[in-house]
Amino acid sequence: MAIDSGGGGGCSGSGSGAKKQRLVELDDRCEAVESDAIRADRISALPEELRLHVLTDLPLKDAIRTGALARGWRDLWKRRWAHRASLKVHLCSRDDPRRELDALAREPRPRRRLERFSLIVDTSYLKSSEFQRFLDYATECGVEDLHVETQSRSTTAAAKLKFHLPLSSPALARLSLRDIPVSMFYKGAQQPFQALEVIRLVSVSFRSEAFTKMMALCPNLLTLDLRLCRCNGYGWVFNRLPPNLRSLTIARCDRITSLDFVRVPTLRSFRYYGCPSNLPFSIPRDAVLSDLYIQLYSYDPVPMKEWNIDKLRKSLPEDLSSLGVLTICYKALTGASVLPADGASAQLTNFNLHSLKELHLRMLEMKAVNLSNLYLFLKTFQCPNLERLFVQICAHGRFY
Repeated sequence: MAIDSGGGGGCSGSGSGAKKQRLVELDDRCEAVESDAIRADRISALPEELRLHVLTDLPLKDAIRTGALARGWRDLWKRRWAHRASLKVHLCSRDDPRRELDALAREPRPRRRLERFSLIVDTSYLKSSEFQRFLDYATECGVEDLHVETQSRSTTAAAKLKFHLPLSSPALARLSLRDIPVSMFYKGAQQPFQALEVIRLVSVSFRSEAFTKMMALCPNLLTLDLRLCRCNGYGWVFNRLPPNLRSLTIARCDRITSLDFVRVPTLRSFRYYGCPSNLPFSIPRDAVLSDLYIQLYSYDPVPMKEWNIDKLRKSLPEDLSSLGVLTICYKALTGASVLPADGASAQLTNFNLHSLKELHLRMLEMKAVNLSNLYLFLKTFQCPNLERLFVQICAHGRFY
């Protein structure tokens, strides 16, 4: 019997050739569709210089999204900044302010957009008018991330500079200030800063009216970080915070008269370092915290009995089942010992720490009583999903 091997092979080759032909035709059709899409996207047909201008004038988030339009936009994104995307001005000598301002004045108009502008003042020779010109330049560039810091050893020189939020900064998304007073804002009507989402202030002094007005002008603020800040006048009042705030840090801020956050149900992260006499907090009872940090002054004159589990229970939300990271100091840990272990759980129904994965303990020392409090805490507030336990022996006054 003769076996015709060519017939089977011929059929197999024919099938493979047909598949290849179909793939080629499919690729041609895809290329044609992509070509039609590119032709339909008329803005992508603009000259590169115009497309670069469009890209640099867009807010950062929208500029990133243009990469989904076509490959040409993604390639353009890699070289979108023919000029600097950020600018850092560090003033150290008497002549620096004039030289830097002259250089900025020579730049062509309209100004190119800046993602970040950082101004560090380390000289006592900067005039208030010159300081304001730097801020005006940042505003003209539509800056999204603004950082202002003074490092002058002369407190008198630093005090003469006062920060005013620019009148028109629609793109401003992040504001960071350090060692500079914030004055009363401009009187009269002022447009709110709809894009401002993050404010970080270190060693900044306010009047209470200025702080209240700042919060009113930032309706979409998500993160507020206050460290070593001073509030003159009636002191800090936190009952008018932006309604969508998600992260709040208050560390070593003087003259706190109220820790009332009941109007911020969206709070997810709360960090506090301060005096136990300011307790209890007033965190919304329906807030869903995922990160909680509590550290109390070790040198505070308030007797330890004033800091107890009942105050802590009243300070926190009703449900802590979503809490993933908890950081507490030895004073808060000591509070667990004021109630008998068998009755603590019944009185602390909101201390459901079943989702807790990280527990950070900040201790001044480790003695037998500290180990006993740690044992009682873990026994009382059982944490079945705890993965990491950190015990840190920290110096006085340090905040993570």
